[in-house]
Amino acid sequence: MLLTFACFVALSTTAPTAPASTTFLDGRALRRIEPLTGKTARYVDVATGRATTVTVSDSALLQVRDGADIDVVSARLGLVVVRAAMPSIGVYVVRGSDVDGVALTARVQQRADVDVVQVFPNLGFVHTAFVSADDGGMSVPPNDTRYAAQFYLDDLGLPTAWAQEVGDPDVVVAVVDNGCDLGHLDLVDKLLPGHDVITDDEDPGYSPNGAGNEHGTACAGLVAASTDNDRDIAGACPLCRLRCTRMLPANSEPVPLDVDVRAFDHAFEDDVAVVSNSWGFIDAIPVPQVLQAAIVHVQQNGRGGLGAVVVFASGNDAREIADDELLAVPGIIGVGAVNNLGELAQFSNRGRSVDVVAPTGTVSTDISGPDGESDGDVTFRFGGTSSAAPLVAGIAGLIVAHRPTLTADEITTLLEQTAKQSIFARPDDDGHDLEYGFGLVQPATALAALDDPDGPQNPDGDIALGGGGGGGCGNAGAGLLAPLLMLRRRRSRLAR
Repeated sequence: MLLTFACFVALSTTAPTAPASTTFLDGRALRRIEPLTGKTARYVDVATGRATTVTVSDSALLQVRDGADIDVVSARLGLVVVRAAMPSIGVYVVRGSDVDGVALTARVQQRADVDVVQVFPNLGFVHTAFVSADDGGMSVPPNDTRYAAQFYLDDLGLPTAWAQEVGDPDVVVAVVDNGCDLGHLDLVDKLLPGHDVITDDEDPGYSPNGAGNEHGTACAGLVAASTDNDRDIAGACPLCRLRCTRMLPANSEPVPLDVDVRAFDHAFEDDVAVVSNSWGFIDAIPVPQVLQAAIVHVQQNGRGGLGAVVVFASGNDAREIADDELLAVPGIIGVGAVNNLGELAQFSNRGRSVDVVAPTGTVSTDISGPDGESDGDVTFRFGGTSSAAPLVAGIAGLIVAHRPTLTADEITTLLEQTAKQSIFARPDDDGHDLEYGFGLVQPATALAALDDPDGPQNPDGDIALGGGGGGGCGNAGAGLLAPLLMLRRRRSRLAR
């Protein structure tokens, strides 16, 4: 069952009407807005006919070139700056005298101002959370009361990995979702201050009594629940900490695009190491270029310039992901789901942008008490690719803790090239399969590859990786991972 979450935040007291059919550019691709009723419209990719229903606001997202003064540019274009969306790359929400943000976008694009990088209407898109209910001195194994039910941790070999690395409190993973239970006793010691980009405050708590409101809490628990504390579950990165960002509300209204952008702006400003995302657009549409720019900026320039590892669930539609969708944004780690036999879950999406797979983390933290999925503090019915992606995010946190000088690209390459390919896969010459990506992530093998100067092989025995020994290796990936990084770039960046 897919659970949709979305919210529209009005930016004006005057409700704009749906525009006449209008075309505009998103990068080099042509998009069209077709009016429906009231504020709703169809957003269409002209080249392919793919479409989704959106809401139209009176604002747009404007990106100005580096060094340009947003106040000067906006005044020249007859615009007013409503708020900053991601100022580190020059993205702002703007409004003009135009009838709506679509007309504003078309007008600004016609001006072809030298200081404007791009402009895109602040449309409201419906999102979906990819959940499927059908499906330090730490001891190993830990003493968490529900640990025995967490089969997926053994499937990933995490107990072996924990003997090498248990994470670090300085390694922070952002969970972008529908909010977290900030008082959950298995999370409270791990949570740093977060954000709500819907209501624009610093309270990322969940919405009470809403269907699926446990989603963000369950994702956070899989990443980094308090571990070996004689309570509930173990997290993939036992000592890592968490920042929750509430971006998906518990209703079916669309989310303005600037909300998505601001979620990644917070990830950049908070200097997190990893960003975990178990959500996507409800329909198969090209990713708006302004959102892609925000994600790429975090992945390339976050974490003090080394880049934050950005993990996304592949989705639960049992379809092939196109090369221009959200999952195909360069640098993202796309995660599919497998069952406890290592077979691809029937719902898991496939395509060239699926990088690795992980098991469904069916047991995780729930909303405390009777709210949420169960009457207790733990759910046994989490699932979908939503539950696979947080496990990979936690594993990425382990690698950051073990070698903090690795770049995000190097960490992605390490995870891909130490993965164990499925016996059901039909990989191409680069070792990539459309369903399983490069295979099941192997955290213990990845960590060992960083420690062994002779470069231990992955579980298939066909790829050598070296990394220098102990803490004196410096940037382990700078030379030894370079050939593999080039391999990924050939596949991921040029092919997409």
